Amino acid sequence: MLPAVSLYAAPAPAGQRFTGVSYLPKDFLQYAAFIRQSAVDGAFFFYDPFTTDPQSSRFVLVFHWLVGVVARVAEISPIDALEGSRIPLVFVFFATLWWFARPFLANPKDRLFAALLVGFASGIDAWLRPFAALFPPGFRERFLQDTWTLQGWSLFASFHNPLWIAALCVALFVLRPLLIGGERSIRQRALTSAAFLFVYTLHPYTAIGVLGIAGIQPFVTLLSGARPDWRRHLADAATLAPALIVIGALNHWQMQDPVFRATAVGIFGSQNLSPLWYPITLGLLGGMAVVGARRALAELAPHRLALFGWTLAIGALHWLPVLNGYKFVFLLPLPLCLLAAPVAREVLGRWRGPGLRERCVALGASIVLFAGAGLQSVDEIRTTRAVSSLPSELMNVIETLATQPAGNALVPASLGNALPAFTPHRVWLGHWFLTPDFVARSETFRRLFSDPDAAAELRELVREQHIAYLVIPASLTKRVTEALAPAAVQRIAHGRVDLLVLRPSAPATRGSDGRSR
Repeated sequence: MLPAVSLYAAPAPAGQRFTGVSYLPKDFLQYAAFIRQSAVDGAFFFYDPFTTDPQSSRFVLVFHWLVGVVARVAEISPIDALEGSRIPLVFVFFATLWWFARPFLANPKDRLFAALLVGFASGIDAWLRPFAALFPPGFRERFLQDTWTLQGWSLFASFHNPLWIAALCVALFVLRPLLIGGERSIRQRALTSAAFLFVYTLHPYTAIGVLGIAGIQPFVTLLSGARPDWRRHLADAATLAPALIVIGALNHWQMQDPVFRATAVGIFGSQNLSPLWYPITLGLLGGMAVVGARRALAELAPHRLALFGWTLAIGALHWLPVLNGYKFVFLLPLPLCLLAAPVAREVLGRWRGPGLRERCVALGASIVLFAGAGLQSVDEIRTTRAVSSLPSELMNVIETLATQPAGNALVPASLGNALPAFTPHRVWLGHWFLTPDFVARSETFRRLFSDPDAAAELRELVREQHIAYLVIPASLTKRVTEALAPAAVQRIAHGRVDLLVLRPSAPATRGSDGRSR
């Protein structure tokens, strides 16, 4: 919570105001925009406020809905509810982890060390980032991007995102029966299937990860030289089948909407992360996990293959060149922490040993394992304060628009990405993937207000998209007002930018299904 708290500890940079979000603002503002629909409108099915194209409400985002319900009941802002959700979620997660880890780590002290590793262990990337300026240019950019704290190479870093905490909690509930086997009643299997559906509605990428982890288990058994229990695996497949059918039907219904179809992309791509980063991003934790895995094999530890399969499945998902695999990395550290826990208990337990050498080894291992969490916190506080603000005049525009009736707005992308989080308005240009054809629209927006000959095209866009509000540099107001006459009915100055309230060609309010009316 320190990055979020830091926004209240000191004033924003000169001429700026904080938006209140502390994690990856370009996406957290998108979260807040959906949460607002639940908090203010009581919606369960969400529309995409980052486009003014005709659409119906077909986004199902249960985490955002639940946070919106809390915001509504507690009478707090969507952003405050989102930021504060980390606190109860972390407690729920560690309670779930203690239950999940019991079959893998019978010794309570091992489970305690597993929780310690999950909570605070990280690699050495945070140690190297201050020296990135010394790296060769090409490698430096790749290093900074691929080892970025918020990629999720450690669970401490992952838990900046409360959505990931919630998804992982439910994923553990699904995975435990799938990984440890045993007889289960129909009711238990129904609960597992329902929980898998719940995971999907929270975070689809986590659901894909769960499928990969469960699906690879028989192949890992084959690689070990043993014979898989095909009956058990078929029963597990049958357990998940009803949820998969519901997911398929839901997805088919959602894809009938053109806006949803245009934005529901992103799993396929080339934004993968290589396992070659493991020595840096996993560091000593990865080394301890390797030692723990070798011991587990030698001692025939229970359910060892399940953890091997988990690690292999997520490693493949985040590395495959046809997937945007960075979305799966946050699922990697947990099985490594479980494998490393007995080794960490032995190494760190040397602190109680009689010899100075043993104590120094324990102290050194503790620093290498856990100091990264502090370094990451310092880095995130600095980064958050740098990126979680907007120019004061744009924040003033947002406050003014919050008092206006709901309508469609034509605004710069930097404002469009934030406006739906604070107001009921929809924007023609906003979020980098929730706005269809974002790159093309950004270029069109630039041209419309830089080319005096684009007046006719601007008028057509305003008419076609039922634009009710327009935010432009004050230096362009006279030319734009003349181009749109007599549509512009009010000018509200905000320093270097002006808000123009227009008389749209048709009302731009929304019906209950999210469509423009």
